[in-house]
Amino acid sequence: MSVNAAHLMTAMQRWGFLESPAPDAALRWIETFLEAYGPELPSADDAFSRVAALRAEACVIPALELERLRTRNVLFFLDAVGQYVDHQPELRGLPLAHDLPAIAAEFGIAPEDGLHAARMALTGERTGPPLELLFPLLGHDRILIRIGAVSSRLLHGRGLEPIAYGPDGKPFEPIASAKPQDEGEARGS
Repeated sequence: MSVNAAHLMTAMQRWGFLESPAPDAALRWIETFLEAYGPELPSADDAFSRVAALRAEACVIPALELERLRTRNVLFFLDAVGQYVDHQPELRGLPLAHDLPAIAAEFGIAPEDGLHAARMALTGERTGPPLELLFPLLGHDRILIRIGAVSSRLLHGRGLEPIAYGPDGKPFEPIASAKPQDEGEARGS
């Protein structure tokens, strides 16, 4: 059985995640959710953990992944992502595949590391649906709350000093950053 919007809406109402009648914005959210997760769902009830995770104000980031984020430039990058989100009237259709790497470059962070840091801060998972679908599913407030929570975890306690060695005994490397080039240097002038 393929999960459709009506099945998921009924399930979300049963779980207490959605009022009845469902507002138009909730129906758009359900359509986005099905675009992101529908192919992996055998039934609407299988969506519960995904819906609950998206509706939560925080996510759990595995310890070593949190350690990878423990750098000043990643912290600044995540803050800039929060500012970017805060200034968007609508989170659907944002060119995140372009914009997030561009923001990362401002802090000397490689594009793939910037995308990874954003995904980890927002979901606590290494993989998943495109960020272009996750941003509208999470919404402005949850994105800002989750970025704030990661920043708080990074700054309190040990601060920005990463661990020296990983569990395998090898030196541990957080996400690296390089000094961003100014436009003149990048063009070779």
